[in-house]
Amino acid sequence: YILTELAFWAVAFPVASSALYQTTGHWPDVINDPTDRGAVLAFIFTGANIARLLVPVRLGAALALAPWVDENIINRGGAEDEE
Repeated sequence: YILTELAFWAVAFPVASSALYQTTGHWPDVINDPTDRGAVLAFIFTGANIARLLVPVRLGAALALAPWVDENIINRGGAEDEE
């Protein structure tokens, strides 16, 4: 589930920044301009609320990725199955 959450947040900020650029015509300055910071956070908040509708899909993706994570991340250290 962590991988799907990281994927969501890795996409959320660039999408919010692009949306702000499309609406205002300038890239957000989240360090120096509190108005831009608030606008980006508002876009991310809105996106997170929309993403709540997709929680079952995200959970399904996490469950579908579980075997891959187990094989490629958890058991990557050379601990092979001995049956």
